Amino acid sequence: MVLINKVDLVEPDTLKETETTIKRINPAAPVHKTIKGEIDLKHIIGISAFRLPPSELMGEELNNHIHSDKCDHSNDPPQNHYEIRGISSLQVSCGILDQPRLDKLDEWIRTALWENQISDAPSSKVQILRCKGAFTSNKGIHYVLQGVRSMYEISEVEVAESMGIPDTGKIVLIGKGLDDVVRKSLEHVLAY
Repeated sequence: MVLINKVDLVEPDTLKETETTIKRINPAAPVHKTIKGEIDLKHIIGISAFRLPPSELMGEELNNHIHSDKCDHSNDPPQNHYEIRGISSLQVSCGILDQPRLDKLDEWIRTALWENQISDAPSSKVQILRCKGAFTSNKGIHYVLQGVRSMYEISEVEVAESMGIPDTGKIVLIGKGLDDVVRKSLEHVLAY
């Protein structure tokens, strides 16, 4: 994702040239024009940034090719550089969270980041490289989760800043070992 700050100091031609250059480098990259970097969180959370782009962006030859038994290559799309290294992403949605759920989420994240395991599945090893999220408590308080490796923070978002936080919260993890066991464990923590 690319954010382009749109202010009066940038000439329209310069802005268009920058956008054209970005699209030439990565045609699948969404470009959002902002003022002072302000952007609705729906454009940042849940965008599947670690998935392959749709096939129409991968070249005409892929769209026009019909696979048969005589093909000498796989029907599977090629792996990206994250998948080759075993890195994947996991997104889990959540509703409004009460204080016990917020506490359980905090404990779950600590265990995953600091001990590289899932508390209710100790044999499941994970390596969380990045975590992020946005969610709301049953008291109407909006929270944002940001984490890199073993450091994380769950911080309250001021009312004026909370514009754009979706009604449904989301937690996104990026790392290794993010399988169905991890998904179910996190869903269990966030469930009512």
